[in-house]
Amino acid sequence: MPAQRPADEERAASVTHLLALEDAGTLTPDDIKTVAANHGRTPKSVQRWMQRARDNNGHYQRKQRDAAEVTPRMEDELIRWCGSIAAAHNALQDDGAMPLSYSAFYRAVTRTYPPSFLAGLRTGEKARRRYDLHGSHRERGRRNDAWEADHKEADVWVNVAGTARKPWLTLFVNCSNSGICGWAITPHTPSSQAIIVAIHSALQRGGPHGPFGGIPKLVRVDRGADFLSKAVAQTMGALAVRRVELPPRRPDLKPYVESLNAAFKDMHFRGMPGYTHCPDPDPAAKPKPPPLEDLLTFEEFTTRTRDFIHRWNHEHRIRSLGNRTPLQAWQADRTVIHDLPPSALSRSLPLVSRTFTITGTGIDWNGRVYLETWMRDLIGKCVRLRHLPGRYDTVEVYDADTDHRHGTARWTNAASSHLLKRVKEDNAADAARLREALERRPQIVRERFAATATPAPPQLLTTLTTEQARQRLRDPRDPHAATPENLPEPTGSWTHTERPQPPPATDDDLPAPTSSWLTNPPTLSPQPPQQEDQS
Repeated sequence: MPAQRPADEERAASVTHLLALEDAGTLTPDDIKTVAANHGRTPKSVQRWMQRARDNNGHYQRKQRDAAEVTPRMEDELIRWCGSIAAAHNALQDDGAMPLSYSAFYRAVTRTYPPSFLAGLRTGEKARRRYDLHGSHRERGRRNDAWEADHKEADVWVNVAGTARKPWLTLFVNCSNSGICGWAITPHTPSSQAIIVAIHSALQRGGPHGPFGGIPKLVRVDRGADFLSKAVAQTMGALAVRRVELPPRRPDLKPYVESLNAAFKDMHFRGMPGYTHCPDPDPAAKPKPPPLEDLLTFEEFTTRTRDFIHRWNHEHRIRSLGNRTPLQAWQADRTVIHDLPPSALSRSLPLVSRTFTITGTGIDWNGRVYLETWMRDLIGKCVRLRHLPGRYDTVEVYDADTDHRHGTARWTNAASSHLLKRVKEDNAADAARLREALERRPQIVRERFAATATPAPPQLLTTLTTEQARQRLRDPRDPHAATPENLPEPTGSWTHTERPQPPPATDDDLPAPTSSWLTNPPTLSPQPPQQEDQS
């Protein structure tokens, strides 16, 4: 391993001392060897340093190389070769436009462009962002001054109704104490429904919800389509909560929920069966979920997650909070909490755009019928509906004029679980047929060519027999379509057979006269009068 280059200040100090010994007449070769060994250089190099100092009135300065500049042509080649300095140098040399050696060109490029720019040329914007500098730590503020929200995919396989899935968590975190105010779990990719459920969980306090909650001043979210949806905007707008949309790819702007995501992975998911980041004994094998019997059920996963959230809020100590738990930090803060009345919680649900009329059969919404006994005295009333996005089992009914809440109505004509199971099985069969067809397609359209080591046109390799090729040419929509092998062999008379002429028309072929012929005689076109012969 080469020795580290000594700093200019260390060189200058050593050279100055050697020159002083030389002026005093006490300089020996051992002194030069000692300095050379200390700097990892040869004695001849130290002597060159001393000579350079003598030429500069006793002051040592490193010899400066002439700085080469990157021309626009060099920059274009560097961009063309995606940041490869060696490839750009070779291309410029082939064109006769490279006056620099490779080392000089390398120094010029690294001196002209920062590492972030070169990394972006090589692999893209994601590599460039690794060199971004982020600001200082965001201030926590007081409780309910700000919340942060995010989705987190669980690093655990879970048995969800007989299928291995990785659930998603939706979390709302109080920035002042890192306490989890609200949360929701979905077995699949979350939507606005999960966000609204988590918001409702965060707004309520007491009982199973714990002491955390209330109405915040603002919520910081990323630019996910579900967080920016109209339903979430209506829910937050009804509570006068400001939604702050953070720029993309800036996790440093919501540090508290991001640190909570990391805590879930390190402190919660690692100890569960089906953890996805366990070291694989066979790295070459394709990763796949463990057997279903070894996984947690969705109910067990939800129970464990609820227990972890309780431990995090009440028992886990955080260094940035002065080694206090989120609960202790919450109780030490005397900021006034604005609670939401339970009766007003349903008003934060998204509102259906149209109005409905209560009839004798209830409320009909796109074929779904909602009926309750309290509708008996409201027949003929015009009402509006609120509901949780994606869920239609219940709706909240409000008066269209006064906005008075009448009550909750349930869906009465929902399909049975047995019928839904049959529909699901039929959909799965259709998906399997399509998947099989798509898997066969590459084999049908793929072309293979022969390998070659000499310049030559590509040679197509055939993998079909004559029978297979004819089979592919058949129209799959017509199983009885004529194919070449089903046509009869030509005979000798085919070339001498003439198409028969149709027989001439006779009186027998004319239709019989009808009664209209006598009442409506045909009108003949007038003939021009004949001129008499004057001769």
